[in-house]
Amino acid sequence: MPSLLAEVDRRVREQWRPAKRLHLDAWADTHYVLPEGDANAGRWRTLPYQRGIMQAISDPSIERVSLMKSSRTGYTKGCICATVGYFIAEDPCPILLVQPTIDDAKKHSKEDIATLLHDVAVLRGLVSEAKSRDGSNTLTEKFFRGGSLSLVGANSPRGFRRTSRRVVIFDEVDGYPASAGTEGDPIELGIRRSEYYWDRKIIAGSTPTLAGHSRIADLFEDGDQRRYYVPCLHCGAFQVLRFPNLTWPEGHPEAAYFRCEANGCVMEPKDKRGMVEAGEWRAEAPEHFTPDHRHASFHIWAAYSYSPNATWGQLAAEFVKANRGGALTLQTFVNTVLGETFTVRGDAPAWEPLYRRREAYRIGTVPRGALFLTVGVDVQKDRLVYEVVGWGRGKSSWSIDYGMLIGETADLTRGPWPQLDELLARTFPHEHGVGMTIRMLAVDSGYNTQQVYGWARQHPMSRVIAIKGGPSGGALIGAPSPVELSDRGRKLKRGYRVWPVSGHIAKGELYGWLRLEAPTDGSPPPPGFVHFPEYGEDYFRELTAEQLIPVKTARGFVRLEWSLIPGRQNHALDARVYARAAAAVVGLDRFADSDWAALEVATGQEPTAAPLPAAGPPPRPSGPAPPPRKAPWLGQPRGWLARR
Repeated sequence: MPSLLAEVDRRVREQWRPAKRLHLDAWADTHYVLPEGDANAGRWRTLPYQRGIMQAISDPSIERVSLMKSSRTGYTKGCICATVGYFIAEDPCPILLVQPTIDDAKKHSKEDIATLLHDVAVLRGLVSEAKSRDGSNTLTEKFFRGGSLSLVGANSPRGFRRTSRRVVIFDEVDGYPASAGTEGDPIELGIRRSEYYWDRKIIAGSTPTLAGHSRIADLFEDGDQRRYYVPCLHCGAFQVLRFPNLTWPEGHPEAAYFRCEANGCVMEPKDKRGMVEAGEWRAEAPEHFTPDHRHASFHIWAAYSYSPNATWGQLAAEFVKANRGGALTLQTFVNTVLGETFTVRGDAPAWEPLYRRREAYRIGTVPRGALFLTVGVDVQKDRLVYEVVGWGRGKSSWSIDYGMLIGETADLTRGPWPQLDELLARTFPHEHGVGMTIRMLAVDSGYNTQQVYGWARQHPMSRVIAIKGGPSGGALIGAPSPVELSDRGRKLKRGYRVWPVSGHIAKGELYGWLRLEAPTDGSPPPPGFVHFPEYGEDYFRELTAEQLIPVKTARGFVRLEWSLIPGRQNHALDARVYARAAAAVVGLDRFADSDWAALEVATGQEPTAAPLPAAGPPPRPSGPAPPPRKAPWLGQPRGWLARR
């Protein structure tokens, strides 16, 4: 009898024992599917380097997970969508998902979350659709048994109010504004929503931006800094794939391969999959992970990706192209391919060399090479400071005119604003005889804001935009946001809009261009070269009036901030930055060769021929061998590329 009772007791306990919870990667491999139209549509298969990240997300001993990444690493699908599905199905709880803007949150809900809930069998029926009769579920708020999912924008303070969430997911944090409205840092606001949960989970991921201004870089350094080590298949030495070790024959980046750090072995593209499958995550700052600070941070970049568009040869070719394109395209490569921050040189260029290399073209005329005009306007109390800039191929630029329109800017009728109307209507003679008008004017709205809006509204936004400069941002110019209010105090979606401009990015790019030197052999100047007419010394002093200085934040991180050099004014610098923002809106950063050719024809110039394709690749080396040549970056200190 006792044995019978013991057997009954065993069976009852077995029946009621909770099912063993899967790790996120195992759950995804079992249940998660990618939708039709995705490049890898069908059953999800966790990649080797994704496994450690996903296991950390579902590990109860880890409170925070941060991922500094490049593009093409599968973060959105593996660490956002799969995570949301996992917690709904396996561990229901309140979830907060933060996107850079509320529009991003709605788009993510429509394109990713809705597909997730429909295509993954174990999730069907757990969350009703937004169009169903269940009015509790909307595009940005979804409820399920045991929890809810809230999707908010980092730019909306209302999304962080009156919410308490156990899981908080931050997506693309380097695209967040400095403050959610007037209520402070969006990440701090989001973390505060989880402080009542002992078992909370805080997840953050992003492509980084500028050194000293990257949230995800700060988070990575705050954690235990895990990197993915892979073995050399020839000598077995484990190492991190680092871009300075990517080597290729001169002129043939498509034949790129890695050099083993330990013995100089040639690690060929055909070795890549075997290396990644045998790899492992290793913490380089394990002392940062403590019982009171359980923060696992990861870095991964495109060299590990299985994407057919992320071969080592393609990455090398992308670098060669970016390196030719100037500081901004090089920054894009460093951020989106290497997954690293880009360091802007902090010292201001000397103004004297710029003054000495002035050119003889007449102020107010457009030289050969300049193909469209923009204007930047800095607003002061008693004047408007403007610069007219001509832009050409390779983002080369010519200063056409610089000046001040004197008058109280608070007065729209008798101040300098009518003179600005005249400048906007002015025709500038081109060297080839045609007359050129201003394509786009950008006026700063940081001072006398309502007067700026009042003047700008009188002109179509296809020619005049109001901008607002700021210290940070993931791009040189962001999406415009509405600023007009209804009688109920709400922003009018179809009202006037203002464009945000990242002064940090624009100034760093400009200073890189100002450091370029004109060739002495008569060949064309490099892309991004800046030409000046015979302005006085004051203009060049103002153009180089700021420098980057390190500032320690309250959390102990060091940020780089632009600071005015004592005794200098920066009106010319601001006007040039705003003219650059106007050029970005026109299309300077996305023009194709055909666009430039059309502008050349319109200004009476001969279209420049497109470059011829390169010859085919030479034979690729194989097997262990000493390096035939030392790559120019081999052995350089960390961060060498960003400092170029």
